[in-house]
Amino acid sequence: MYKRFKQFIYRSLIPFIRIWKKLSWYFYLITSSDIKIIVGAGPTKYRSWFPTDIVTLDVTNENDFKKYFKKKKISRILAEHVLEHLTKEELELMTINFYKYSSANINIRIAVPDGFHKNADYINSVKPGGTGVGADDHKNLFNYKSLSELFEDHNFKSKPVEYWDEEGNFHQGYTNDEYGYVKRSFLNDGRNYDGKPNYTSLIIDFYK
Repeated sequence: MYKRFKQFIYRSLIPFIRIWKKLSWYFYLITSSDIKIIVGAGPTKYRSWFPTDIVTLDVTNENDFKKYFKKKKISRILAEHVLEHLTKEELELMTINFYKYSSANINIRIAVPDGFHKNADYINSVKPGGTGVGADDHKNLFNYKSLSELFEDHNFKSKPVEYWDEEGNFHQGYTNDEYGYVKRSFLNDGRNYDGKPNYTSLIIDFYK
């Protein structure tokens, strides 16, 4: 009952959220030389990054991209644990829009659950229909090969940053740099307090 009430209140506020986001966007546009957006941001906010969610930027809808990026193209995109919620068709539309509305120096940092993680409990938690929070809505479990292929098929180049390979080896190259802060990473996730990669993300940077 309480959950349905919250959903009702949220839906009622959507028109006002859109107006506020549009005003915020105009301010961001005139004060920022580089356009950096967070996709599926929810409550996440980082300095100099513009947070978006499906209410304001549906990554499958080109009209939303036209609305925001007709004057300045995107130079940075950050999406942390978003793509696993999208269908194959939605992912195709997203990558097309990312390519069309991004600048020549674009960097897209994608972080998702890692399908090659060697811990079976981790896999059971994050797989589609898994035991973890939100996994009931997961539609994909990527590994570094399948995620790279998705973007490379749309003319992007890939640079794996943090990932497990098919031999069960962990590769860690992520730092808190200008390309986007990832909370669910080996470096930043509190579940790795003992120095072991207990909870990590598959993190790949894509560029043209």
